[in-house]
Amino acid sequence: MIASPSILRIIAALAIVGGCALRTCQGSQEGSVVDELMPRPAKVETPAAGGARIAQTAALGNVTVVREAVPGAPAATADEAYILDISPKGVRITAPGPRGERWARVTLDQLVRLSRDGRVPCGRIVDWPRLKWRGFMLDTVRNYLPVQGVKDVIDVMSRYKLNLFHWHLTENYAWRLESKRFPELQSERAFLHRHKGKFYTQEEFREVVDYAYARGICTMPEFDFPGHALAFRRAFGFKTMSDPGVAETAAALFEELCSLAPKEKMPFVHMGTDEVYKRDFEGATADALVQMSRAIGNAGRTVVSWVPGEDYESAAPHVNMLWTDKASPDTHPGPYLDAIGMYIEDFDPFELLSVAAYHKAARWHDAGEKNFGAVFCAWHDGFVGLPYENLLRNQPVFPSCVLFGDAYWHGRDDDLPQFRKRLPHGGDPLLAEAADIERRVVAQRDRALGDLKHPFHFLRQTDMRWRLTQEDGALIAKDVAQATISPGREGCGVSNGTVIAETWIKSPKDQTVGAWIGFTNITRDHGLVYSAPLPDVGEWNRFGASVELNGEKIAPPKWKRPGLKKGAPIEDWTPAWTLYEADEEPFTDQEYYMREPTPIWLRKGWNHVKLTIPNPASEGETRHRWSGTFIPVAGTTDHPREVPGLEYSSDMAVR
Repeated sequence: MIASPSILRIIAALAIVGGCALRTCQGSQEGSVVDELMPRPAKVETPAAGGARIAQTAALGNVTVVREAVPGAPAATADEAYILDISPKGVRITAPGPRGERWARVTLDQLVRLSRDGRVPCGRIVDWPRLKWRGFMLDTVRNYLPVQGVKDVIDVMSRYKLNLFHWHLTENYAWRLESKRFPELQSERAFLHRHKGKFYTQEEFREVVDYAYARGICTMPEFDFPGHALAFRRAFGFKTMSDPGVAETAAALFEELCSLAPKEKMPFVHMGTDEVYKRDFEGATADALVQMSRAIGNAGRTVVSWVPGEDYESAAPHVNMLWTDKASPDTHPGPYLDAIGMYIEDFDPFELLSVAAYHKAARWHDAGEKNFGAVFCAWHDGFVGLPYENLLRNQPVFPSCVLFGDAYWHGRDDDLPQFRKRLPHGGDPLLAEAADIERRVVAQRDRALGDLKHPFHFLRQTDMRWRLTQEDGALIAKDVAQATISPGREGCGVSNGTVIAETWIKSPKDQTVGAWIGFTNITRDHGLVYSAPLPDVGEWNRFGASVELNGEKIAPPKWKRPGLKKGAPIEDWTPAWTLYEADEEPFTDQEYYMREPTPIWLRKGWNHVKLTIPNPASEGETRHRWSGTFIPVAGTTDHPREVPGLEYSSDMAVR
């Protein structure tokens, strides 16, 4: 949960004293809290040397708002543009309307939170977003999240200027939004396995929509048809999605949904349409989909559909939501929201930085008639168990809000697919971009988000250096600058067998610290089902992975579910989707960021770390297996911090 005091109360609590002299610059300035803002502003102007001062507390509480257009702001996002002037006499916000004013206040709030000593520099920030709609999709159907948890997500979204909450509300598992017209959807037969009986009442739904809108965020609810709709079919006794009555019932549900909030708060309604795999059961006619879209359009909303998905001619204004590389505005013309390559469950927490830094969202057009924006998504396919808040623990939800908030607002000039899940090596000038973003995220973690009660799985890693070799000593790569090493992304194919990753860590003193160590990616997209059983007693993984520190092997944890296998299919799911017994085993300690760091002893001076990362090519599917993670950690797993004073080298000569 996040406390949300008003900005005036935050400012009043600060004792701002003294003065400073900042040189005129374009962009942010090293050593200033302005240089730690996220998202990064479009332009920062500070007074000339000798002319800048720090405003007094009372002056910062003196906020004047002027309704004017922001010169230079692009037409598509001009309503969110703002100018923030901070002077010794007070704060002046210039914005064309309330949306821009809100983001100006968010920036001012963040400056105050970032301030180490109550000092906020005078100056001017001129800012606007690159993308019009900047969204986050949260699946609360496969796993339920209480309303307060949803609000906590919205709070952080707003702090990083995300403005579209895509709320996935229906699935095979359940129909999680109350229907007064069709109470069958909350009957026992409509729920399968997880968090039975848990759903959002209509009053709770309105509460969340209002809460989001008050923080500058519109809500886009999703009812997923005709695939992913087993709970719907079970509730009504429909055998298939082409049965008589399906289209009329679905259209009536969309009508009821649209009646719950006005269109200014809920301008989009998502109707799914993706992944119809079992056509005998899940296939619906194009006419049925048209009927559903008409119900949405008649309520004055824009229809959104996943693409690739079912082909139909929408009877209302329509936006494609692109989700695989098979889709683009060329193959699927029309307005679009981009979600390609932005599913965070597919990323190890240490891979997220490279995606956010080097992937250009909605890269085909500038914001405007076709480019509506981008959405990153959190699908929790596995069962998180209890507490419900594990939904926010088992994936890097909050670091993603910070990183993609910057990626969508500040934008990216280039798309560099070679750095998907891989950072540039040490010595590559391109690494500086990720290092700068990383530094800012650490500042956000430590100060701007100091009141965040949920895990924030993010550590500085760009100063790490690894040497990768094959078993015969042949060099694969050196100066690999990240904590999770995936040899396949370093030019080492699956046929090359075991890879050795080595780094040398210089410690300023003898000390016991923690370390995140891991060799499994179980949570990634049904990892347990598609890859290997969980490691057994005495194993780091099922393929012989190991970690050594100064020649001594580090023992793996005492696993809570050693050797767990995927088990048998659950029969009542097979008409729509094959679900295995292991899918219903809650996550506990499978991933390194789900368990407390492993204690390690670093001696003063250089320490040698060696990871042995086998590639079980003969075992079939390998996409989730061939990686290793090692990084020293201070603090706890939920609130990790960097171990101060460490240096890294990939050069054996440092020994």
